[in-house]
Amino acid sequence: MRIRLLGVLGCLLWLAVVGCETESDRVAAVAREAAERQAEQSQQMAELQSQVAEAHKRLVEGEAKARTEMVALQRDLQKAQAEIGRQRDVLEEERRQWAGQRGRDPILAAAITSVGVVLACLLPLLLCIYVVRALRDEATNDAAVAELLVEELAADQPLLLPSPGATPALPCEAGPAPEP
Repeated sequence: MRIRLLGVLGCLLWLAVVGCETESDRVAAVAREAAERQAEQSQQMAELQSQVAEAHKRLVEGEAKARTEMVALQRDLQKAQAEIGRQRDVLEEERRQWAGQRGRDPILAAAITSVGVVLACLLPLLLCIYVVRALRDEATNDAAVAELLVEELAADQPLLLPSPGATPALPCEAGPAPEP
C-alpha cells in the first residue's frame, strides 16, 4: 500500500517536473526517484528479512521446546509403563500364590479330617491302656496295704487296729450261733 502511494506521488512529481524542467533535469529527477524507491524497497526488504529471521528464530525455539516436552512426556510414559509392568508382575505372583493355596487347602482339610478320625479311633485304645496301668498300680497298692496290716498286727500298740483285749463290735461268725 505504501509502495503504491509512493508510486503515485512519484508519478505526480514526475509530471510536475516534466512539464517545467529540461530533459536532463527530468532524467536526473527520474534517476533520483528510482534511487529513492530502490532505497525504500531495500529498507523494506531488510525489515522483512529481519521479521522473517525473528519468526524463524521463534519457530526454532518453539520446536526445540516442543521436542523437550515430547522427550519428557516419553520418559513419563516409559516410567508409567514400567510401573504398570511391575504391578502386573506383582499381581501375577499373587495369582500364583492363590492358585497354589487353592490346591493346598483341600489337601490340608483332608489331612486334618484324617488325623481327627485316627485320634477318634485311638481314643478308646488310649483309655484301655490307662485302665490297664491303673490296675497294675493297684497291685502295688495292695502290696503296700498288706505290708501296713502286717506291721499293725505285729505291733505292740497298733494305731489302726483295736487292741487284742477289746471285744469286737460285731459278733463273730466262727462258731454256731446260740439259740434262744
